[in-house]
Amino acid sequence: MKNKVIFNGQSIVLTWMISYIVILLLPVVIGLLLYMESNKTLKEEIQQANDSLLKQVREVMDNQFKAMEQLNFEITWNVNMQELLYSNKYEAFPKEYRYDISQIARMLSMYKTSYPLIDSFYIYLYKDQSVILPTTVRPSAFAYQTLHMSDDFSFSAWQDIMTRPNFKGFIPMTRIGDDNKLRKTVAYISTYPVEHNQPLATNVIMVDQSRILGAIQNMEIFNKGHVLILNNENQILASNSADALPGDFPYDKLANTPNFYFSGNNGEKYEVFNIQSPRSKLKYVSIMPSTIYWQKAAHIRNLTYMSMGISLLGGGILTFVFLRRNYNPVRRLVHAFSKKQTFASGQRYNEFHFIQEAVDSTLLEMADFKSKMEQQRHMVRAHFIEKLLKGKHDRHIPIAEALTSFDMKLDKKDFAVMLLVVDKSAPFFERITHTSDEDKWKLLQFIIMNVVEELLSKRHRGYATEIDDSLACLVNLTLDEGENGKEELLRIAQETQAFLSATYDIQLTISISSIHQQISNVPQAFLEALDSMAFKLVMGGREILAYDDLQANQACEPASGYYYPMQVEQQFMYAVKSGELEQAQGILAEIMNRNFEIRGISVSLTKCLMLCLITTMMKSISETGDIQESFFIRNPKLIDRLLSSKNVEEMNQYLNEMLLQVCTYTAAKRQVAISQTRQKAHQQLVDEISDFIEDNYTDANLNVTMIGSHFDRKATYLSKLFKDYAGEGLLDRINKVRIDKSKQLLRKQEQSVGDAANGVGFNDINAFIRVFKKVEGITPGKYKELIEK
Repeated sequence: MKNKVIFNGQSIVLTWMISYIVILLLPVVIGLLLYMESNKTLKEEIQQANDSLLKQVREVMDNQFKAMEQLNFEITWNVNMQELLYSNKYEAFPKEYRYDISQIARMLSMYKTSYPLIDSFYIYLYKDQSVILPTTVRPSAFAYQTLHMSDDFSFSAWQDIMTRPNFKGFIPMTRIGDDNKLRKTVAYISTYPVEHNQPLATNVIMVDQSRILGAIQNMEIFNKGHVLILNNENQILASNSADALPGDFPYDKLANTPNFYFSGNNGEKYEVFNIQSPRSKLKYVSIMPSTIYWQKAAHIRNLTYMSMGISLLGGGILTFVFLRRNYNPVRRLVHAFSKKQTFASGQRYNEFHFIQEAVDSTLLEMADFKSKMEQQRHMVRAHFIEKLLKGKHDRHIPIAEALTSFDMKLDKKDFAVMLLVVDKSAPFFERITHTSDEDKWKLLQFIIMNVVEELLSKRHRGYATEIDDSLACLVNLTLDEGENGKEELLRIAQETQAFLSATYDIQLTISISSIHQQISNVPQAFLEALDSMAFKLVMGGREILAYDDLQANQACEPASGYYYPMQVEQQFMYAVKSGELEQAQGILAEIMNRNFEIRGISVSLTKCLMLCLITTMMKSISETGDIQESFFIRNPKLIDRLLSSKNVEEMNQYLNEMLLQVCTYTAAKRQVAISQTRQKAHQQLVDEISDFIEDNYTDANLNVTMIGSHFDRKATYLSKLFKDYAGEGLLDRINKVRIDKSKQLLRKQEQSVGDAANGVGFNDINAFIRVFKKVEGITPGKYKELIEK
């Protein structure tokens, strides 16, 4: 039992465990939130620190690059340089060209003294392919050999840079130093404006990468990260690392994203920061390994995870200890209850629910036992009252003893029976929802019986029970001297009707028997109440029917029977056979009025009248068509429903519904007969027209108008009628008959085409030929030739 409870998926253990876990996880979640917030703050501080250091690098380098741009400006706008490139004096004095170049070389030596941070610079002249250096002038090939020659930087590549038109910017290059070693350098290239589509000269100002890195090597970002300086074309101008950037490095992000995360192909993860110089448009990029970048954050994360693990481990142990300690009393209680209540194998339950259900089940069993005992007592008492009313009480058991057993007192001498039938209960049922119709009906009967017994108990005694579809109440009257018992019963019946109608919207018909002096006459009183209730059919519902009053009225009833004379039946039958619904309804209303409003007939005669009316309708159907098609044959329960009518109004409603269906059927039959007769007459007229055409096809005047005159009909009407029934127009039929007859004439050798045309009523041979070709597809002459062959 213990294992079954602990590992049960719906056990209280699971609920407690979830509660403890939620409490345990609350500080863990708070710790996670604090870690995330501190991690975010640390990240922002690291980013701000790196951004600040990168800005310092940019500030230092921008000053260096600014000196290169300043030197370029002074060289470009030097008077001697402008005269060399743009003056026309060398056309008149060509020998001065070399002198001016030497002067510019001496001028460059003075600039070298003024700009000690610049390692090397020169001017490339496109005109004579020479290079002006401080203090000297060399040919371009020799200058390349002494300045840049290397395997990675060819002479053609150097010349392409020197002759690039309209270019100004920083590019990476290599330079041969004074110690004859190659050095990486940053070159500022500035070309002079193009003249006659040819470049004039190019200024080259170089600063070694070692000088640039030496200026920033003391910065923290320089020591820990990978610092790059890129130009507009993302070429590396300077780098503190000899390693090249990965081939998949996202250069496009540098333009829009100040910092981002990057994972290289080698699996290494980097944090990238970059800023751009607003003046030189160079990009300063710092690439740091994530392990260095997040070193402090990782320490905090490890501490956080360690504290969470310790908390979860300790909390889990305490949860298990307290859970087991708290569950033991519940387990013992469940074990005690489970001895009296068994479960199916594998059934899942919650311990508290199990205990609650066990207690509720015990209480319900006790209440159900009491309820069944009380219900059984009421059922036995109701059965006893029913047998007492029907005179079937067991004679071997004294009535006095039975009355004592059922706590009933019938010690007065006056007895009567009240019978109650429900006429209208729909509004009461509509108020009650989510209940079956059977339960609703039981509740209605319970209310009626309690109301009747309560009203009777004020002065008398009454015991109600259900008999068939009605409720019967045995009444033991307590009457004073000279008091009228029938009036007392009528008063109680009226109060019952009024209260149930006003309170529950239940409408009743109540019948009352005569008053009898002995309990042995109770069965006779019950029969009298039944006979009185039978008058509900002719008296209508919601009435109080007293047996004494009905007997007095029945004695005065005329003996002439009911009103339904032969002539009225003939009129009714004719109206039904003709399908005249309004006329038939008027006759039926007159019959009902004469029998029930004016005369008043008994129940037996009422049933006879209904059968006569149904017989009349069935005769009408039989004379109109096959009686097997009648809905009376297909729906035999219609007659049973009519005969079981509760009152005259209901009976009149059913009769009118039947009359509507009968008249609809007979009217449809009549329309079908009329349609068939009309169709037969039209077909006969079409046949007569066809015969007339056969007899008069030789008459040249035969046409649609002549046929209309002969049959005294409009030509258009006959033409449409003939087309509808024969499938072709009148004129087409005339031409078809004439052509068929002409073919017979053409088969005779002595008959010519003209003779054949005249013989079938054509005065114009051309018209004959046209019609013949239209009908047969060939001319009559061709047809005659085919026949002769």
